[in-house]
Amino acid sequence: MNIEQRICQLRQKLMVLGYYPFQVKRIMQTVMENNDIEQANVAEQLRIVNVLENYEKLANDFSFAYSK
Repeated sequence: MNIEQRICQLRQKLMVLGYYPFQVKRIMQTVMENNDIEQANVAEQLRIVNVLENYEKLANDFSFAYSK
């Protein structure tokens, strides 16, 4: 799986977990210098993956904590 596919997968997971598309987009834009997702370099893409994975973990933890 390449970086772009991983980003797409994480975006979908976050939306299933309750994030709105504009929220996910804004999260991604805060990581990048130029705010253009299509122009992100490899380093920015890796940071995006790391940040989205952290948000996914946070959302999963929240969901688990309140599902009891």
